[in-house]
Amino acid sequence: MSTDELLVRRASGTKVAHHTMREVNRSIVLDILREGRPVSRVELSRRTGLSKPTVSSIIEDLVGGGLVREMGTEVATHRTGRPPSLLVYNERAVAFAGIQFGVNTTHVAIADGLGNLVATSTTPAVHGDLDQSVRDAQKALREATASAGVKRDQLRGAGIAVPGLVDVDTGRCIVAPNIGWRDAPVRQRIEAALRVPAVVANSTHAAAIAEARLSGADHASLVWVYAGSGIGAGIVIDRTLFTGARGFAGEIGHAPAIDNGVRCSCGNRGCVETMAGSTAIARLAEEAIERGAGAALSAYRGQVTADVVARLADAGNPDALAVIGLAGDHLGRAIAYVIDLLSPTAIVLGGPLAMMSGAYVDAVRASVARHALPVEPVPVQLTALGPHAPLLGVVQLAMGRATPSYRVVS
Repeated sequence: MSTDELLVRRASGTKVAHHTMREVNRSIVLDILREGRPVSRVELSRRTGLSKPTVSSIIEDLVGGGLVREMGTEVATHRTGRPPSLLVYNERAVAFAGIQFGVNTTHVAIADGLGNLVATSTTPAVHGDLDQSVRDAQKALREATASAGVKRDQLRGAGIAVPGLVDVDTGRCIVAPNIGWRDAPVRQRIEAALRVPAVVANSTHAAAIAEARLSGADHASLVWVYAGSGIGAGIVIDRTLFTGARGFAGEIGHAPAIDNGVRCSCGNRGCVETMAGSTAIARLAEEAIERGAGAALSAYRGQVTADVVARLADAGNPDALAVIGLAGDHLGRAIAYVIDLLSPTAIVLGGPLAMMSGAYVDAVRASVARHALPVEPVPVQLTALGPHAPLLGVVQLAMGRATPSYRVVS
């Protein structure tokens, strides 16, 4: 290698290292600004450990790009000298899309630069047709974008929540039996439709991320459990999402619950989902009616739903309570296994069943108390984020993909 070639390579390496360091420094400054609180250049320098000239240079770029704006001054700390101006993140400068493909409904949202949902829309789900599902989601997103007053060129990324197994590296949905998808190139289709970077996650994984980051609770390790048509879990350990080798961790709904049970959507028999999900509750209620349940439940013969059973159970109907109690017991057993295996600081319940029925939640809690190790109890609580937890989670992931965070977490 000639001396000239060596000098060129060294110079190129220096440029790359300088660019990388600047991106890291820019991310650290942005992380602080995205907390939403006004902050001065002096405080940014103190909190990041970066020199004042470095901070000023980064801020100049961010202000020029519209991501940060100045908003007056704070009181000077000395009798003389100019009061420092305050900086605030301009959350309306950029936007992110969230899409949650569900069994019955596709939910979409537009979020601002801080991850706050500013507009939402829904469209009926389409089973087994990825391309039509993407077209429907795209139409709903246009409605949400117009409602939010967001321009197309403000969109920086999209997050997609899917009720199935997702390969986190490729963004493909390996299988989502409840919506009829198999080896579906979700990320590829969404990126082609929206022309922005996209990230795909399992719905319960996304909800767990949102709970860990946005709920305000100080849970270093939690398990977020979805209870609806399907049953699943998202696992956060030491504030980091645990996805397993390919992204499939947390599928407690497909753990065996009983021998020789009904066939599950995954192909196996007797899974937790077949005994604890909303479809299971409707089936168990119909079986109770066939055995001679009372008039209140029997009035719905042939058309009973989980909603009906939950409403009757919460009103104290003994037949409905028995059905809900059995379903909740099966989910509680599965959660007890998770508690004994991972020892989280909290179990967080979400999904339609958890939100609609206090009797179901009570049954889950009672089952966990009976079956988990009798040591320090792990609280089982409802999500603080409501039904939009998966959407909030994938928006967080989309923000991270568009503007990588290099924050060091202790």
